[in-house]
Amino acid sequence: MELELLSQFLFQFERSSPLFLLIFLGFALAKWFGFSKAAGNILARFAFNIALPAMLFRLLSDLFTKENHADLRLLLAYFGACIILFFIGRFVAKRVLSMPPVDSAIFGTGCVFSNNGLLGLPLAIAMLGEIVTPSISAVLSMNAMILWTLVSIAVEFAQQTGHLTVKSFLKTLLTVFKNPLIISIFSGVLWSCTGLKIPYVIDEPLRLIGNSATAISLIVVGMGLAEYGLGSGIRKSIVLSGIKLFVHPALIFCLAWLIGLGPVETTAVVFLGCLPIGVNVYLMCKQFHAAADIIANAMIITTVMCSFTIPLAVTVLRHFFPMT
Repeated sequence: MELELLSQFLFQFERSSPLFLLIFLGFALAKWFGFSKAAGNILARFAFNIALPAMLFRLLSDLFTKENHADLRLLLAYFGACIILFFIGRFVAKRVLSMPPVDSAIFGTGCVFSNNGLLGLPLAIAMLGEIVTPSISAVLSMNAMILWTLVSIAVEFAQQTGHLTVKSFLKTLLTVFKNPLIISIFSGVLWSCTGLKIPYVIDEPLRLIGNSATAISLIVVGMGLAEYGLGSGIRKSIVLSGIKLFVHPALIFCLAWLIGLGPVETTAVVFLGCLPIGVNVYLMCKQFHAAADIIANAMIITTVMCSFTIPLAVTVLRHFFPMT
């Protein structure tokens, strides 16, 4: 068991190293090569308004054309846990850490938004085998639509009066559906309903632009770290990191166990809960000008710590819930 844990740790560290290199590149550009805060903001706006929407549209454009044989109860286990923990995280941020409403909403987002796109699927296949591919793909295909919509509504509502009225609710919905990410998500789902493939002349530029989203986003994180430093908001970052790495997968496991989810699906969704905070959360900070220092620190902490927690979780799951 010790050798298995060591090999999985080394593999996870290898897979995580490109993250650190891109983050360090952003840090170096801002710290030593004269890239200003304005340059970082421009890159963040490009990623949030163009690159990420292109990636999400392509991801969801064939949502209903792919065969998927995963147990749909895994969506209940994964997203049910995410929604519950999102509101718990908001409560902790607002009542315990005394954070403002928008910051609290983003804190709650950091508690549940994993780095599924960059690390999730390739790591899961390598560490758990192709048997988990349908389960991981099912979560990935719905992740953006469910969580981005929930979080966007929460953040936009926090920016309004904060009182739930029909007028404020409708105003929040209108603002949310002007968000490029939400437009791309629902446009992708609607396109998928047609059953048509995106024409190559459109699909290829979308692919090229979308492929830049991850690299640019990580560089933006590094530039943000150069601006804020690891000392700013570190206590809140540690609390957030603890919730993300320990409470999130534990809550997913509890829901999966309660609904009787199978060992393959349970292992897959708990694995996703163990992943570090996704870079998209930092882009949301830049978009709404809130909690950027806390999220940037927590991304680094969770990415480093998951090199230990993911191998441990995988080893325990495979020991007590064998998939074959």
